[in-house]
Amino acid sequence: MRFIFLICITVPSILWSETIRVHPKMDWFQVLHGNALKPGDEIILAPGTYSSPRRLELRHRGTRENPIIIRGPSTRKSGPKAVIRRPDARQNSINMTGVQYLVLKDIEITGGSSAIRISKSERHPAHHVRLENLHIHHIDGVAITCNHADNTYAHMHFVGNEIHHTGGHGEAFYLGGNNAEAIFHSSIIERNYIHNLNGPNISQGDGIELKPGSWGNTIRDNVILKTKYPGVIVYGTHGKQPNLIERNVIFRAGDHGIQAAADAIIQNNVIIDPRGNGIHTREHQGIKPGNLIIRYNTIIHHAADKALIRIIPSQNSLTGPVTVFANALYPNRMQLPDLPQLKAAHNTALPSPSPLPLPNPITEIGGEVVHNDIFRATRNIQNGIPGAVQNDGSVPTTVNGFITHALKELNQR
Repeated sequence: MRFIFLICITVPSILWSETIRVHPKMDWFQVLHGNALKPGDEIILAPGTYSSPRRLELRHRGTRENPIIIRGPSTRKSGPKAVIRRPDARQNSINMTGVQYLVLKDIEITGGSSAIRISKSERHPAHHVRLENLHIHHIDGVAITCNHADNTYAHMHFVGNEIHHTGGHGEAFYLGGNNAEAIFHSSIIERNYIHNLNGPNISQGDGIELKPGSWGNTIRDNVILKTKYPGVIVYGTHGKQPNLIERNVIFRAGDHGIQAAADAIIQNNVIIDPRGNGIHTREHQGIKPGNLIIRYNTIIHHAADKALIRIIPSQNSLTGPVTVFANALYPNRMQLPDLPQLKAAHNTALPSPSPLPLPNPITEIGGEVVHNDIFRATRNIQNGIPGAVQNDGSVPTTVNGFITHALKELNQR
């Protein structure tokens, strides 16, 4: 009798990452669409216009150590661009479904319904997505959405994008869902330039909207100009880690500069001449005011009938402490309830309507704008307020550039 021994050796498969260069005349759609890209792959789009009537859906998943990168040819603002142009509004420009550890950067996106819509797939949530240095404009809907029901979005990083001339609801960032149907958490929205969300075909046009139940997010160093609704609006976190809103510059919001119902730290922001109040708090979508820290902000408002900070309690009560501390205001006009949960101290009136390097009114601005003057000025203002621990005056170079563009835009209108 013979015995036959079979020895099976399993050799793990090795997936080699690639750098793939594409251009508009090749089948670029087949490269981007689907889930074929491997961890570590880098797709480089050559300058030119990429347009297709098909539904473009990215389902790629990288890893923490080896993210997938899809990028244009250059980070230079003046260099040639890769442009993804949806030919109609029957579909979004880009759909991201179940994507993980994916970077999309250095691309211009225009046309379509929403520019980028992110959601889970049947098996995979969407997380660790970085959108960087995108130029999104002239679309028929919201620019970037993370709002699908029953989705949880985590560890998103949206940085250095320019967004303008949206349509429909018209938000630049729509994050989370109504009534906490989608949750957006532990993410960063920073150094974006958001402007001209106030066109005739826009029904809402918030700059950055963070829906109820979304928590632990940071909204910082954004420059926001000419929105139809608030520059930044947050609701509440349902008891989880508060959201941080800091070092944003908001010019001429079509509603309030910043609106927050609850569970937020609002600090070191510069708000100039919104149509509504500077910082506004009221009950919204069932979230009652409370658990707020409003400190070190500089607010200038030339309208005599608006408050620079207004807190409207729900049924004459707050759900938690509210601190209004060391804000610099022109004029010093606040509407605060007389309630034990609210503490207000060291809020200081500015001596003139133009403590910043801005003529009065700001529509008279002309000539060059010296970088960083706004934040240097607010630092100096806050240094005169007892107990203030404030912005040190430093701000990323890209934000300085965005402020310069915003001031020039104001001067042209």
